[in-house]
Amino acid sequence: MTAVQFLVNEVFDLPTRGGLIAVGSTRNGDFIGIPRLRDEASGQPIRVIGVDHPTPRTLRTGETILVVDRADAEHVRVGRLWTAEDQ
Repeated sequence: MTAVQFLVNEVFDLPTRGGLIAVGSTRNGDFIGIPRLRDEASGQPIRVIGVDHPTPRTLRTGETILVVDRADAEHVRVGRLWTAEDQ
């Protein structure tokens, strides 16, 4: 079975939110619950705080919104690929 992956398409840092907002596309399926992710390039874990509610845009595009710990900001960049550790 191929692991679910998340490609970061856009990042927002809204001061009022508890973490960085990463909007992206999933490959090889969808997440179940809050995923445990690892950055493909560095191997570092990505601490997902939560999955945000869909917006009109994400409903239209099929994208997913993740809220990520600010401590992982180095790896929360457009174009980064993250892979689920287990589902």
